Amino acid sequence: MKRLVSGIFRLEHEVITRCGISKEHFRKVNGNQWENIYQKIAEKYADKTKIWKNGLHGANVNGYSPKRMKKLLGCYAVDYSTWFYFLPQIIEDENKMVYFLIDRGSDWYGGERFWIFESCIPELVKALDLLNHTAFLDNGWSDYYIVSKKYKWIIGFNHHDIVSCVGEGLNLDCFKNQ
Repeated sequence: MKRLVSGIFRLEHEVITRCGISKEHFRKVNGNQWENIYQKIAEKYADKTKIWKNGLHGANVNGYSPKRMKKLLGCYAVDYSTWFYFLPQIIEDENKMVYFLIDRGSDWYGGERFWIFESCIPELVKALDLLNHTAFLDNGWSDYYIVSKKYKWIIGFNHHDIVSCVGEGLNLDCFKNQ
């Protein structure tokens, strides 16, 4: 557990330092908030109908909850190193904070592991640029999610270079014009 904790602190520090971002615009979620935030996201978006009780890990590959799949806005093949530059166009109010979840692996039974941050969109774009140029600061390539703080939508990016968008209030014209 100590390695997991030190990793999230290191990632937060490196992103803030290397990108020149203030901690008010990119920060890890406090430990006492983490579980509640993760549970709300998982309850709303994770598919728990399958025998193996699929949690959020792999939802961007295996599908979101059946109820949320009715609000699937689309899945798009993207260039992993540039797609996130469209985030200011995709998300209506780029100055609102969003949740940024980095999937650290495992599964429902092994205990899913996510690092959760809060970020404004311009700062998240800078952070993703850094993370993509450094193999997530040498932590290895990770799937990740961007979630509305009101849980109205989720954007998932997976290791197959696919972006999936579920919910309401996202502008996906940038993907449709490619």
